[in-house]
Amino acid sequence: DLVPYAVEWNDALRQYHHYNPLSTILQLFHILQNDFRRSLRFFSSTQREEESQQRNLDYVLDVARNASLAAGEVMLESLQSIESLNVKTKANSQDIVTESDVRCQEIIRDSILSHFPQDQFLGEEDVDCGTAASIKALSDVILDEQSNDAMLWIVDPIDGTTNFQAGLPLFCVSIGVYSFATKEVEVGLIYNPVLNECTTAIRGQGAYLNSKPLKRKPLEPTNQQDEKQLRESIINIGFPVVEEQTLLLSSRAITTLCTKVRGIRMIACAAQVMSWVAQSKLQSYISWNLNSWDICAGYLIVRESGGCILDMEKIASKEESEGTDCGNFEGTEATLESRDLIVTAPNSLIVRNSLARILKDNNCLVY
Repeated sequence: DLVPYAVEWNDALRQYHHYNPLSTILQLFHILQNDFRRSLRFFSSTQREEESQQRNLDYVLDVARNASLAAGEVMLESLQSIESLNVKTKANSQDIVTESDVRCQEIIRDSILSHFPQDQFLGEEDVDCGTAASIKALSDVILDEQSNDAMLWIVDPIDGTTNFQAGLPLFCVSIGVYSFATKEVEVGLIYNPVLNECTTAIRGQGAYLNSKPLKRKPLEPTNQQDEKQLRESIINIGFPVVEEQTLLLSSRAITTLCTKVRGIRMIACAAQVMSWVAQSKLQSYISWNLNSWDICAGYLIVRESGGCILDMEKIASKEESEGTDCGNFEGTEATLESRDLIVTAPNSLIVRNSLARILKDNNCLVY
């Protein structure tokens, strides 16, 4: 039982040159904190028996955290000489990749596979551009036969590359861990190295910001204040640049909602935005044609915070088949394979219902 901890300490000390002093201290503090929590469970024979039959998710989260810290140091270093970054385009001139994206993914992958060599790794920089390639990459690896204890690490090394390349502090590392045994996302982590925000979740254990729990807020019952709650909301709307159809939907949604809410934001960093929805800094995030590495970590973090994620395509299909009034969302919850999402914060049931109705009425759900 002590071997993983010894390996973790050894890694932290051996790789100290990747970090500045403050990051090193923070990393070792996180390890100490989690070692203490795990040591309490060590003396519970029942817990030890359960953990022997499945992956230690606290340890999985620690590995993800250490990998994200190492990648974050690369990003911070690169920001000091941002003008010399080697930038390449992918699908079009707005879809770019930098040398730091590739380097950060290598650091994250090597760190993960050194601890879990039997696991699978799906990183954005390994996948060809385009919707079809993204869908195929996820389906191929999920449908692949794996042992029950294997996991799939879904990683965006720098979500918000365009922001990063411009020197804007709106980018992050996104690491989600999917279990082949449970068919669920078990661990999620979103780390912004500039803001020093690390949002995490383990399935069934709630969501955390820098190791402090995000408090769950109860959903409010629907009442006559729908318009008032929506009017007080800040909504982030995605602006996907790859396909003209999604751009048209996004433009239509902005035009429709801009006079109905307190503010529209268009922060082009899906994982970071989902983290802020989980924290209730934003009341909702709406976007189309998202990839698994964009949403995997945020998917779990939002759900564990008490928020809600709906699949727009499922809402449209339910409306067509059942004539729902956009108040019954049973069966429309998003999955890892969903690409068009309405994400709402805890305590935002009314906002969710209002947004779904408005988007449906203005033909913003499907393309």
